[in-house]
Amino acid sequence: MRSAAGDDPDSGGTSTPASPIGEARLLAGEKTGPTEAAQSVGDSRGKRQRVEGVSVGKNRAAEGGKRMLAAEEVALEGVSVGKKRAAEGGERMLTAEEATLAARPLPPQELPYPKSGKHSEVVAWMNAMDALHNNTDLGDEDSLCNILARGRGRVRVTKSVGSAPSMDGRDMIANVARSIVNVSATEPDGSVLYSTGTIIQYDEVGKCAKILSSSSIMCTKEGKLRNPNQKVSVHLSNDTVVEARVIFFNGHYGISLLDISTGFTLVPASLGSRPCYGENIVVLDREVNYALVVSHGSIQCLEYPFFERNHYMFASYYSHLICTGGPVINNNGEVIGLVVKHIPQAAIVSTSIVRKCIDMWNQFGRIAHPIHHLELTTVRMLDMVYRDELWARHSIRSGFIVAEVCPNSTAEKIGIRRGDVIELIDMDHLSTVVELEEFLLSLAWDFLEEKLDSSSTIDIKIRVHDIRAKTSVCTILPIGFCDAAVRSYY
Repeated sequence: MRSAAGDDPDSGGTSTPASPIGEARLLAGEKTGPTEAAQSVGDSRGKRQRVEGVSVGKNRAAEGGKRMLAAEEVALEGVSVGKKRAAEGGERMLTAEEATLAARPLPPQELPYPKSGKHSEVVAWMNAMDALHNNTDLGDEDSLCNILARGRGRVRVTKSVGSAPSMDGRDMIANVARSIVNVSATEPDGSVLYSTGTIIQYDEVGKCAKILSSSSIMCTKEGKLRNPNQKVSVHLSNDTVVEARVIFFNGHYGISLLDISTGFTLVPASLGSRPCYGENIVVLDREVNYALVVSHGSIQCLEYPFFERNHYMFASYYSHLICTGGPVINNNGEVIGLVVKHIPQAAIVSTSIVRKCIDMWNQFGRIAHPIHHLELTTVRMLDMVYRDELWARHSIRSGFIVAEVCPNSTAEKIGIRRGDVIELIDMDHLSTVVELEEFLLSLAWDFLEEKLDSSSTIDIKIRVHDIRAKTSVCTILPIGFCDAAVRSYY
C-alpha cells in the first residue's frame, strides 16, 4: 500500500525583502553502490539470496492470495521483501492476536498543521498539540503508559553558547569557513531568498564544484519548484557571484545539490559520519553580506518526530541568524550534518543520510524515501526512570515508541497505536531514529534497483508491545516508498 508522505512545511531562508569525501562517487551522474553492501535478488529460476536479513519476495497472486500465517512463520525473525501486492484479494488474513491488536480504540486525532507555515503559528500549533496530548485522560500522570502515549517531548528553546574555542579550534573554524558560501534564489519579481551552502567537491581540472545546501529556498512545502524561472546563484564572496545549476533537490530531507563552474580555486569541506548525541558542535552560516556567523552548541538528547520525519536530530545553540543550509561541524572539522529547519530549534539531517541520498541520485537519478505513516521516538531517549521500568516490567531494552499514527493508514489498520513500543525483529542494532532511517534507505535502494512500481511495498516483521495490556504481538508492517518530493531542473 502506498501513499505520499506528509510534505515538509516551508522553513524558508533569510530574505532580503523579508573521514573526508575525496571520493569521486559524489560527482553527479557517476554510478556508485550503496554505503552498505547490497546484493541483487535471485535469478530467473526464482532463487533467492539473503542480504543483511532482507529477502525479496515475488508478486502476490492477483486472486486467492489470502492465507493464514503459521505460528512458525509469524515468529520467524528477519525482514521479508514483498515485490507487489495484488490489486484484488492480496490482503493477508490476520491471526487472532493480530485481529485483537487491530481492534483497539483510536486516540484523539491531531490538530491540523497551520497552512500559512508562519513561525509564530507553528509554535502555537506545537503548544496546542502538547496540550492535547498532555490532557489525554490516561490515568496516573506520571505512569509509563501515560508518558509513552503522549508521544512527544516538549521542544524547549535553550540558549547554549559554548565558551570561546582554543587556538586550534579557531584555526579549525577558519579552515572550514573557506568551504562555506551563500546560496540565493531570485524570483522573477526580484525577491531573493538566501541559505548557506557547503562546497563538498571540487574538480581542479574542470574548474567545477558541487555545493550542498538546503532545498527550502527553491521548493515549496509540497516539494515542488517555487518557480521554473527562478535563478539560483552561489556567492563565493561578497562581490563574486556565479550562476548555479541545480542537480537535484529533495523536499522530504530538505537538501539540494548544486553545480557551479568557476575559475577560482575552491576548497571542499570534509564530510564525516552521523552526529553523536551530546556531541559538541559548531554551526556555520553566512549573512546576506557574506559575514561568517559562528554558533557553538551541542547535539541534544531530544527527538521530536515531525510529519513522519523521524530522522531529525536537534542542536542547542543560539544565533541571531535563523537560516537553513548551515553545516554542523564536529571538533575534527568534519561536516556531520546540515541544518534544514527551525521548529523552533535547529533540526539537523545527518551527513550519513545525505551521503545515501547523493549515492541514490547518482545511481538511479531518483531518491526514494520510506513511508510507514508512523512518528517514532526511541526507547533509549526515555527518562531513565521509565526506561528502567520498561526493562524491569516488560523486558524491553530497545525499540521505538509510537508517538503518532497517521489516520486510516496501513499502520493504524494493523493495530499500531500511540504509546506502543515496536521492535524490528532481528534488528536489535537499530537503536536510534537515524540508524532506522539509514536502514530503511537501504531498502529504498533495493526498491529502485529492482525497478518496482509505485504500489509495491517491502514487508518488515515487527513485534508490537501494548504496554497497557502487557501483551506482545508479531505482525507485518508494509513499507512503501515515494520519490514525489524529488525534482531536478534538467
